[in-house]
Amino acid sequence: MMFKLKSLKQALLAWLVLPLVGLTLINAFFSYKNAVDAANAAYDRSLYIAARTVAEELRLKDGQLQVEVPQSATYLFENNIGSRFFYEVLDFENKHLVGNARLPNPEDPAQNHVNYFSLVSFQDQELNGVPIRLAVLKHSLVESSQPKARTQVRGLVTIKVAETLEARKSLISHILRELLAGQTLLLMGLTALIWLVINKTLKPIKGFSQALANRDEADLSTIDSQSLPKELVPFIESLNIYLSRLTNLVNLRKRFIGNAAHQLRTPWAIVKTQVGLAKKEPMTDELSKIIDGLSKTADTSVRLTEQLLSMTKAEHGYEIDLSKPVDLVELSKNLVMDYYPQAQKLGIDLGVDIQVPELVIRGSELLLAECIGNLIDNALRYCPRGSHVTIQIDRHGLSVIDNGPGIPLQYQDKVFNRFFRGDSGESGSGLGLSIVKEIALQHNLRVALESPYLNEFSEPQSGTKISLMI
Repeated sequence: MMFKLKSLKQALLAWLVLPLVGLTLINAFFSYKNAVDAANAAYDRSLYIAARTVAEELRLKDGQLQVEVPQSATYLFENNIGSRFFYEVLDFENKHLVGNARLPNPEDPAQNHVNYFSLVSFQDQELNGVPIRLAVLKHSLVESSQPKARTQVRGLVTIKVAETLEARKSLISHILRELLAGQTLLLMGLTALIWLVINKTLKPIKGFSQALANRDEADLSTIDSQSLPKELVPFIESLNIYLSRLTNLVNLRKRFIGNAAHQLRTPWAIVKTQVGLAKKEPMTDELSKIIDGLSKTADTSVRLTEQLLSMTKAEHGYEIDLSKPVDLVELSKNLVMDYYPQAQKLGIDLGVDIQVPELVIRGSELLLAECIGNLIDNALRYCPRGSHVTIQIDRHGLSVIDNGPGIPLQYQDKVFNRFFRGDSGESGSGLGLSIVKEIALQHNLRVALESPYLNEFSEPQSGTKISLMI
Protein backbone atom coordinates (compact mmCIF):
# COMPACT_ATOMS: atom_id res chain seq x y z
CA MET A 1 0.00 0.00 0.00
CA MET A 2 1.16 3.54 -0.70
CA PHE A 3 0.31 4.71 2.81
CA LYS A 4 1.27 3.36 6.19
CA LEU A 5 -1.31 2.25 8.75
CA LYS A 6 -0.10 2.48 12.33
CA SER A 7 -2.90 0.23 13.60
CA LEU A 8 -2.59 -3.51 12.99
CA LYS A 9 -6.39 -3.75 13.16
CA GLN A 10 -6.81 -1.07 10.49
CA ALA A 11 -4.15 -2.68 8.31
CA LEU A 12 -5.86 -6.09 8.45
CA LEU A 13 -9.24 -4.53 7.75
CA ALA A 14 -7.84 -2.56 4.79
CA TRP A 15 -6.02 -5.56 3.28
CA LEU A 16 -9.13 -7.73 3.56
CA VAL A 17 -11.90 -5.27 2.67
CA LEU A 18 -10.25 -3.32 -0.16
CA PRO A 19 -9.70 -6.44 -2.32
CA LEU A 20 -13.33 -7.38 -1.64
CA VAL A 21 -14.43 -3.94 -2.84
CA GLY A 22 -12.28 -4.33 -5.96
CA LEU A 23 -13.69 -7.79 -6.68
CA THR A 24 -17.22 -6.43 -6.12
CA LEU A 25 -16.63 -3.66 -8.67
CA ILE A 26 -15.23 -6.16 -11.19
CA ASN A 27 -18.20 -8.41 -10.59
CA ALA A 28 -20.55 -5.43 -11.01
CA PHE A 29 -18.93 -4.64 -14.37
CA PHE A 30 -19.41 -8.16 -15.71
CA SER A 31 -22.88 -8.29 -14.16
CA TYR A 32 -23.74 -5.14 -16.10
CA LYS A 33 -22.57 -6.75 -19.32
CA ASN A 34 -24.60 -9.85 -18.50
CA ALA A 35 -27.62 -7.66 -17.75
CA VAL A 36 -27.23 -5.96 -21.14
CA ASP A 37 -26.95 -9.34 -22.88
CA ALA A 38 -29.97 -10.66 -20.96
CA ALA A 39 -32.09 -7.61 -21.84
CA ASN A 40 -31.04 -7.80 -25.49
CA ALA A 41 -31.78 -11.52 -25.62
CA ALA A 42 -35.27 -10.96 -24.20
CA TYR A 43 -36.21 -8.01 -26.38
CA ASP A 44 -34.40 -9.32 -29.47
CA ARG A 45 -36.65 -12.35 -29.25
CA SER A 46 -39.66 -10.02 -29.36
CA LEU A 47 -38.17 -8.19 -32.36
CA TYR A 48 -37.65 -11.50 -34.13
CA ILE A 49 -41.23 -12.56 -33.48
CA ALA A 50 -42.50 -9.25 -34.84
CA ALA A 51 -40.32 -9.61 -37.94
CA ARG A 52 -41.56 -13.15 -38.47
CA THR A 53 -45.15 -11.97 -38.05
CA VAL A 54 -44.63 -9.40 -40.82
CA ALA A 55 -42.82 -11.98 -42.98
CA GLU A 56 -45.71 -14.42 -42.69
CA GLU A 57 -48.05 -11.84 -44.22
CA LEU A 58 -45.96 -11.53 -47.40
CA ARG A 59 -47.40 -13.25 -50.53
CA LEU A 60 -46.02 -13.80 -54.01
CA LYS A 61 -48.88 -14.05 -56.47
CA ASP A 62 -48.49 -13.97 -60.24
CA GLY A 63 -44.95 -12.65 -59.78
CA GLN A 64 -46.16 -9.75 -57.72
CA LEU A 65 -45.15 -9.20 -54.06
CA GLN A 66 -48.13 -8.54 -51.83
CA VAL A 67 -47.84 -7.45 -48.19
CA GLU A 68 -50.37 -6.54 -45.51
CA VAL A 69 -48.93 -5.81 -42.05
CA PRO A 70 -51.59 -6.58 -39.44
CA GLN A 71 -52.12 -4.41 -36.41
CA SER A 72 -51.28 -7.41 -34.23
CA ALA A 73 -47.63 -7.07 -35.20
CA THR A 74 -47.37 -3.66 -33.53
CA TYR A 75 -49.16 -4.89 -30.41
CA LEU A 76 -46.13 -7.00 -29.64
CA PHE A 77 -44.21 -3.82 -28.74
CA GLU A 78 -46.76 -1.97 -26.73
CA ASN A 79 -45.44 -1.28 -23.21
CA ASN A 80 -45.59 1.43 -20.56
CA ILE A 81 -41.86 2.23 -20.68
CA GLY A 82 -42.10 4.55 -23.67
CA SER A 83 -40.28 2.55 -26.35
CA ARG A 84 -41.34 3.21 -29.96
CA PHE A 85 -41.66 0.57 -32.69
CA PHE A 86 -40.64 0.94 -36.37
CA TYR A 87 -40.71 -1.43 -39.33
CA GLU A 88 -39.85 -1.45 -43.02
CA VAL A 89 -40.16 -4.05 -45.80
CA LEU A 90 -37.80 -4.07 -48.80
CA ASP A 91 -38.53 -6.01 -51.99
CA PHE A 92 -36.24 -8.35 -53.89
CA GLU A 93 -34.24 -5.40 -55.19
CA ASN A 94 -33.93 -3.78 -51.72
CA LYS A 95 -36.40 -1.06 -52.60
CA HIS A 96 -38.78 0.33 -49.98
CA LEU A 97 -42.07 -1.46 -50.20
CA VAL A 98 -43.93 -0.59 -47.02
CA GLY A 99 -43.25 0.64 -43.49
CA ASN A 100 -43.60 3.55 -41.10
CA ALA A 101 -39.94 4.63 -41.21
CA ARG A 102 -36.87 4.59 -43.41
CA LEU A 103 -34.65 2.40 -41.25
CA PRO A 104 -30.85 2.35 -41.71
CA ASN A 105 -29.18 -0.44 -43.59
CA PRO A 106 -27.15 -2.96 -41.57
CA GLU A 107 -23.39 -2.48 -41.58
CA ASP A 108 -22.77 -5.95 -43.04
CA PRO A 109 -25.89 -6.80 -45.02
CA ALA A 110 -26.50 -10.38 -45.93
CA GLN A 111 -26.20 -11.34 -49.61
CA ASN A 112 -29.51 -11.78 -51.49
CA HIS A 113 -28.50 -15.04 -53.04
CA VAL A 114 -28.60 -16.90 -49.69
CA ASN A 115 -30.83 -19.87 -50.40
CA TYR A 116 -32.62 -20.72 -47.14
CA PHE A 117 -35.86 -19.59 -45.70
CA SER A 118 -34.77 -17.06 -43.02
CA LEU A 119 -31.71 -15.22 -41.85
CA VAL A 120 -31.90 -12.62 -39.00
CA SER A 121 -29.28 -10.25 -37.54
CA PHE A 122 -29.39 -7.66 -34.74
CA GLN A 123 -27.49 -4.38 -34.53
CA ASP A 124 -27.38 -1.15 -32.56
CA GLN A 125 -28.13 1.79 -34.85
CA GLU A 126 -29.48 5.33 -34.75
CA LEU A 127 -32.65 6.75 -36.29
CA ASN A 128 -32.74 10.53 -36.52
CA GLY A 129 -30.16 10.70 -33.70
CA VAL A 130 -32.12 8.35 -31.44
CA PRO A 131 -30.48 5.03 -30.47
CA ILE A 132 -32.44 2.00 -31.66
CA ARG A 133 -32.13 -1.76 -31.75
CA LEU A 134 -32.49 -3.03 -35.32
CA ALA A 135 -33.46 -6.53 -36.41
CA VAL A 136 -32.99 -7.42 -40.07
CA LEU A 137 -34.75 -10.57 -41.33
CA LYS A 138 -34.02 -12.07 -44.75
CA HIS A 139 -37.09 -14.02 -45.84
CA SER A 140 -37.35 -16.15 -48.94
CA LEU A 141 -40.56 -16.25 -50.96
CA VAL A 142 -41.61 -19.07 -53.28
CA GLU A 143 -44.28 -19.24 -55.92
CA SER A 144 -46.15 -22.32 -57.06
CA SER A 145 -49.13 -22.39 -59.39
CA GLN A 146 -50.10 -25.92 -58.44
CA PRO A 147 -49.90 -27.45 -55.01
CA LYS A 148 -47.80 -30.47 -56.16
CA ALA A 149 -45.58 -28.59 -58.56
CA ARG A 150 -41.95 -27.85 -57.76
CA THR A 151 -41.54 -24.49 -56.04
CA GLN A 152 -39.23 -21.85 -57.41
CA VAL A 153 -37.27 -19.44 -55.21
CA ARG A 154 -37.68 -15.90 -56.50
CA GLY A 155 -35.29 -14.15 -53.97
CA LEU A 156 -34.96 -12.70 -50.48
CA VAL A 157 -37.23 -10.06 -49.01
CA THR A 158 -35.77 -7.83 -46.26
CA ILE A 159 -37.91 -7.10 -43.20
CA LYS A 160 -36.53 -4.50 -40.79
CA VAL A 161 -38.02 -3.95 -37.36
CA ALA A 162 -36.61 -1.64 -34.70
CA GLU A 163 -37.44 -0.18 -31.32
CA THR A 164 -36.01 2.56 -29.13
CA LEU A 165 -34.06 1.51 -26.04
CA GLU A 166 -36.18 2.85 -23.14
CA ALA A 167 -37.55 -0.57 -22.22
CA ARG A 168 -34.16 -2.24 -22.45
CA LYS A 169 -32.49 0.46 -20.35
CA SER A 170 -35.23 0.21 -17.74
CA LEU A 171 -34.78 -3.56 -17.51
CA ILE A 172 -30.97 -3.25 -17.37
CA SER A 173 -31.20 -0.58 -14.64
CA HIS A 174 -33.60 -2.72 -12.65
CA ILE A 175 -31.33 -5.78 -12.89
CA LEU A 176 -28.27 -3.70 -12.03
CA ARG A 177 -29.93 -2.03 -9.03
CA GLU A 178 -31.05 -5.36 -7.63
CA LEU A 179 -27.61 -6.80 -8.20
CA LEU A 180 -25.71 -3.87 -6.68
CA ALA A 181 -28.05 -3.73 -3.68
CA GLY A 182 -27.46 -7.40 -2.98
CA GLN A 183 -23.70 -7.09 -3.42
CA THR A 184 -23.58 -3.96 -1.24
CA LEU A 185 -25.44 -5.73 1.56
CA LEU A 186 -23.14 -8.73 1.14
CA LEU A 187 -20.06 -6.48 1.25
CA MET A 188 -21.33 -4.72 4.38
CA GLY A 189 -22.05 -8.04 6.03
CA LEU A 190 -18.62 -9.40 5.14
CA THR A 191 -16.96 -6.20 6.41
CA ALA A 192 -18.79 -6.49 9.74
CA LEU A 193 -17.86 -10.17 9.97
CA ILE A 194 -14.21 -9.41 9.17
CA TRP A 195 -14.21 -6.66 11.82
CA LEU A 196 -15.60 -9.06 14.43
CA VAL A 197 -13.09 -11.74 13.48
CA ILE A 198 -10.18 -9.25 13.64
CA ASN A 199 -11.30 -7.99 17.05
CA LYS A 200 -11.64 -11.52 18.39
CA THR A 201 -8.29 -12.55 16.90
CA LEU A 202 -6.48 -9.52 18.34
CA LYS A 203 -8.19 -9.75 21.73
CA PRO A 204 -5.28 -11.73 23.29
CA ILE A 205 -2.89 -8.96 22.19
CA LYS A 206 -5.11 -6.32 23.80
CA GLY A 207 -5.32 -8.38 26.99
CA PHE A 208 -1.56 -8.84 26.99
CA SER A 209 -1.08 -5.08 26.53
CA GLN A 210 -3.40 -4.31 29.45
CA ALA A 211 -1.60 -6.86 31.62
CA LEU A 212 1.73 -5.19 30.88
CA ALA A 213 0.25 -1.73 31.53
CA ASN A 214 -1.11 -2.88 34.91
CA ARG A 215 2.22 -4.33 35.97
CA ASP A 216 4.07 -2.69 38.80
CA GLU A 217 6.79 -0.47 37.40
CA ALA A 218 9.43 -2.39 39.38
CA ASP A 219 8.20 -5.78 38.15
CA LEU A 220 10.79 -6.99 35.65
CA SER A 221 9.89 -10.68 35.86
CA THR A 222 9.58 -12.68 32.64
CA ILE A 223 6.23 -13.00 30.87
CA ASP A 224 4.34 -16.28 30.56
CA SER A 225 3.56 -16.90 26.88
CA GLN A 226 1.50 -20.10 27.30
CA SER A 227 -1.87 -18.29 27.09
CA LEU A 228 -0.86 -16.24 24.03
CA PRO A 229 -1.10 -17.20 20.33
CA LYS A 230 1.94 -19.02 19.00
CA GLU A 231 2.64 -16.16 16.57
CA LEU A 232 3.44 -13.95 19.59
CA VAL A 233 5.76 -16.46 21.27
CA PRO A 234 8.96 -15.32 19.44
CA PHE A 235 8.21 -11.72 20.37
CA ILE A 236 7.56 -12.67 24.03
CA GLU A 237 10.75 -14.72 24.16
CA SER A 238 12.76 -11.77 22.85
CA LEU A 239 11.05 -9.48 25.35
CA ASN A 240 11.86 -11.90 28.20
CA ILE A 241 15.53 -11.92 27.19
CA TYR A 242 15.49 -8.11 27.28
CA LEU A 243 13.76 -8.10 30.69
CA SER A 244 16.35 -10.51 32.08
CA ARG A 245 19.18 -8.28 30.89
CA LEU A 246 17.44 -5.21 32.28
CA THR A 247 16.90 -6.93 35.65
CA ASN A 248 20.59 -7.76 35.86
CA LEU A 249 21.56 -4.18 35.02
CA VAL A 250 19.14 -2.73 37.62
CA ASN A 251 20.36 -5.09 40.31
CA LEU A 252 23.97 -4.28 39.43
CA ARG A 253 23.25 -0.55 39.71
CA LYS A 254 21.47 -0.98 43.04
CA ARG A 255 24.32 -3.01 44.46
CA PHE A 256 26.87 -0.51 43.23
CA ILE A 257 25.05 2.49 44.76
CA GLY A 258 24.44 0.66 48.03
CA ASN A 259 28.04 -0.54 48.33
CA ALA A 260 29.45 2.84 47.31
CA ALA A 261 27.23 4.64 49.85
CA HIS A 262 28.29 2.26 52.63
CA GLN A 263 31.93 2.60 51.71
CA LEU A 264 31.70 6.41 51.69
CA ARG A 265 29.78 6.69 54.93
CA THR A 266 32.57 5.65 57.23
CA PRO A 267 35.34 7.87 55.76
CA TRP A 268 33.10 10.95 55.81
CA ALA A 269 32.08 10.21 59.38
CA ILE A 270 35.79 10.14 60.26
CA VAL A 271 36.33 13.42 58.39
CA LYS A 272 33.49 15.05 60.37
CA THR A 273 34.98 13.84 63.62
CA GLN A 274 38.42 15.16 62.70
CA VAL A 275 36.93 18.52 61.65
CA GLY A 276 35.12 18.72 64.98
CA LEU A 277 38.35 18.06 66.84
CA ALA A 278 40.21 20.60 64.71
CA LYS A 279 37.69 23.32 65.60
CA LYS A 280 38.61 22.91 69.30
CA GLU A 281 42.23 23.76 68.62
CA PRO A 282 43.47 27.36 68.42
CA MET A 283 43.89 28.55 64.82
CA THR A 284 44.12 31.66 62.73
CA ASP A 285 41.04 33.25 61.14
CA GLU A 286 42.10 32.10 57.70
CA LEU A 287 42.51 28.52 58.86
CA SER A 288 39.16 28.73 60.69
CA LYS A 289 37.42 29.65 57.42
CA ILE A 290 39.06 26.69 55.70
CA ILE A 291 37.94 24.34 58.47
CA ASP A 292 34.37 25.73 58.29
CA GLY A 293 34.30 25.17 54.54
CA LEU A 294 35.61 21.66 55.03
CA SER A 295 32.89 21.06 57.65
CA LYS A 296 30.12 22.17 55.28
CA THR A 297 31.53 19.98 52.51
CA ALA A 298 31.64 17.02 54.88
CA ASP A 299 28.03 17.66 55.98
CA THR A 300 26.89 17.82 52.35
CA SER A 301 28.75 14.63 51.46
CA VAL A 302 27.35 12.78 54.47
CA ARG A 303 23.85 13.94 53.54
CA LEU A 304 24.35 12.76 49.94
CA THR A 305 25.60 9.40 51.20
CA GLU A 306 22.57 9.04 53.47
CA GLN A 307 20.25 9.98 50.64
CA LEU A 308 21.86 7.43 48.35
CA LEU A 309 21.34 4.80 51.02
CA SER A 310 17.73 5.93 51.40
CA MET A 311 17.20 5.71 47.66
CA THR A 312 18.63 2.20 47.65
CA LYS A 313 16.26 1.20 50.47
CA ALA A 314 13.34 2.80 48.62
CA GLU A 315 14.16 0.96 45.40
CA HIS A 316 14.34 -2.31 47.33
CA GLY A 317 11.02 -1.49 48.98
CA TYR A 318 9.28 -3.95 46.68
CA GLU A 319 11.29 -6.70 48.38
CA ILE A 320 10.20 -5.52 51.86
CA ASP A 321 7.01 -6.63 53.60
CA LEU A 322 4.53 -3.80 52.97
CA SER A 323 1.55 -5.48 54.62
CA LYS A 324 2.11 -4.35 58.21
CA PRO A 325 -0.22 -1.70 59.69
CA VAL A 326 1.44 1.69 60.26
CA ASP A 327 -0.22 4.57 62.14
CA LEU A 328 0.80 7.79 60.41
CA VAL A 329 -0.31 9.85 63.44
CA GLU A 330 2.06 8.09 65.86
CA LEU A 331 4.84 7.98 63.26
CA SER A 332 4.54 11.74 62.59
CA LYS A 333 4.70 12.59 66.31
CA ASN A 334 7.94 10.62 66.66
CA LEU A 335 9.45 12.26 63.56
CA VAL A 336 8.60 15.76 64.84
CA MET A 337 10.46 14.93 68.04
CA ASP A 338 13.45 13.69 66.02
CA TYR A 339 13.60 16.83 63.83
CA TYR A 340 12.72 19.30 66.57
CA PRO A 341 16.35 20.02 67.60
CA GLN A 342 17.27 20.76 63.95
CA ALA A 343 14.26 23.07 63.63
CA GLN A 344 15.19 24.91 66.84
CA LYS A 345 18.72 25.38 65.63
CA LEU A 346 17.41 26.87 62.35
CA GLY A 347 14.89 29.08 64.15
CA ILE A 348 11.87 27.36 62.53
CA ASP A 349 8.64 26.55 64.34
CA LEU A 350 7.94 22.82 63.74
CA GLY A 351 4.58 21.42 64.83
CA VAL A 352 1.73 19.02 64.08
CA ASP A 353 -1.96 19.51 63.29
CA ILE A 354 -3.72 16.20 63.98
CA GLN A 355 -7.38 16.11 62.95
CA VAL A 356 -8.01 12.36 63.37
CA PRO A 357 -7.19 10.08 66.31
CA GLU A 358 -5.32 7.66 64.03
CA LEU A 359 -4.62 7.06 60.32
CA VAL A 360 -3.53 3.48 59.68
CA ILE A 361 -2.24 2.24 56.31
CA ARG A 362 -0.46 -0.91 55.19
CA GLY A 363 3.25 -0.61 54.52
CA SER A 364 6.75 -0.43 55.94
CA GLU A 365 7.28 1.83 58.94
CA LEU A 366 10.96 2.21 58.03
CA LEU A 367 10.20 3.41 54.49
CA LEU A 368 7.30 5.64 55.53
CA ALA A 369 9.50 7.26 58.18
CA GLU A 370 12.12 7.90 55.50
CA CYS A 371 9.44 9.38 53.21
CA ILE A 372 7.91 11.75 55.78
CA GLY A 373 11.35 12.59 57.18
CA ASN A 374 12.50 13.73 53.75
CA LEU A 375 9.46 16.01 53.46
CA ILE A 376 10.24 17.56 56.86
CA ASP A 377 13.95 17.89 56.10
CA ASN A 378 13.19 19.47 52.71
CA ALA A 379 10.89 22.05 54.33
CA LEU A 380 13.42 22.89 57.07
CA ARG A 381 16.24 23.17 54.56
CA TYR A 382 14.55 25.67 52.24
CA CYS A 383 12.54 27.80 54.70
CA PRO A 384 14.18 30.92 56.18
CA ARG A 385 14.55 31.59 59.90
CA GLY A 386 11.22 32.43 61.56
CA SER A 387 9.18 30.19 59.24
CA HIS A 388 6.50 27.70 60.29
CA VAL A 389 6.47 24.03 59.23
CA THR A 390 3.39 21.96 60.08
CA ILE A 391 2.65 18.27 59.65
CA GLN A 392 -1.12 18.04 59.08
CA ILE A 393 -2.98 14.73 59.25
CA ASP A 394 -6.64 14.27 58.32
CA ARG A 395 -8.76 11.45 56.95
CA HIS A 396 -7.46 12.13 53.41
CA GLY A 397 -3.78 11.70 54.22
CA LEU A 398 -0.69 13.50 55.49
CA SER A 399 0.62 16.92 54.40
CA VAL A 400 3.73 18.92 55.19
CA ILE A 401 2.94 22.65 55.00
CA ASP A 402 5.36 25.57 55.22
CA ASN A 403 5.25 29.32 54.65
CA GLY A 404 8.60 29.44 52.88
CA PRO A 405 9.37 31.01 49.51
CA GLY A 406 7.46 28.32 47.60
CA ILE A 407 8.43 26.40 44.48
CA PRO A 408 8.41 28.31 41.15
CA LEU A 409 5.81 27.07 38.69
CA GLN A 410 8.41 26.15 36.06
CA TYR A 411 10.09 23.74 38.51
CA GLN A 412 7.02 22.01 39.92
CA ASP A 413 7.00 19.22 37.35
CA LYS A 414 10.74 18.57 37.92
CA VAL A 415 11.21 18.66 41.69
CA PHE A 416 10.45 14.93 42.00
CA ASN A 417 13.18 14.04 39.51
CA ARG A 418 16.46 12.70 40.82
CA PHE A 419 19.26 15.21 41.47
CA PHE A 420 17.10 18.23 40.59
CA ARG A 421 17.87 21.17 42.92
CA GLY A 422 16.55 24.28 41.16
CA ASP A 423 18.33 27.60 41.68
CA SER A 424 17.72 28.29 45.38
CA GLY A 425 21.42 28.13 46.16
CA GLU A 426 20.85 25.72 49.07
CA SER A 427 23.13 22.72 49.36
CA GLY A 428 21.44 19.39 48.88
CA SER A 429 21.59 16.12 47.00
CA GLY A 430 18.44 16.61 44.92
CA LEU A 431 17.25 13.15 45.95
CA GLY A 432 14.83 13.96 48.79
CA LEU A 433 11.60 14.39 46.85
CA SER A 434 12.45 11.61 44.39
CA ILE A 435 12.74 9.27 47.42
CA VAL A 436 9.34 10.56 48.62
CA LYS A 437 7.79 9.77 45.24
CA GLU A 438 9.35 6.29 45.10
CA ILE A 439 8.15 5.28 48.57
CA ALA A 440 4.69 6.80 48.04
CA LEU A 441 4.31 4.83 44.83
CA GLN A 442 5.17 1.58 46.61
CA HIS A 443 2.47 2.31 49.24
CA ASN A 444 -0.17 3.32 46.66
CA LEU A 445 -0.13 6.90 47.92
CA ARG A 446 -0.66 9.84 45.58
CA VAL A 447 1.78 12.74 45.91
CA ALA A 448 0.22 16.21 45.46
CA LEU A 449 2.08 19.53 45.33
CA GLU A 450 0.53 22.96 45.87
CA SER A 451 2.67 26.07 45.63
CA PRO A 452 1.98 28.85 46.39
CA TYR A 453 -0.17 27.68 49.28
CA LEU A 454 -1.88 30.23 51.50
CA ASN A 455 -2.32 29.56 55.21
CA GLU A 456 -2.41 31.71 58.37
CA PHE A 457 1.37 32.19 58.27
CA SER A 458 2.12 32.53 54.57
CA GLU A 459 2.20 35.60 52.39
CA PRO A 460 0.81 35.87 48.84
CA GLN A 461 2.79 33.91 46.25
CA SER A 462 4.56 31.89 48.95
CA GLY A 463 4.10 28.70 50.91
CA THR A 464 4.22 25.05 49.88
CA LYS A 465 2.04 22.04 50.66
CA ILE A 466 3.15 18.52 49.74
CA SER A 467 0.58 15.83 50.50
CA LEU A 468 0.57 12.03 50.63
CA MET A 469 -3.02 11.23 49.69
CA ILE A 470 -4.55 7.88 50.57
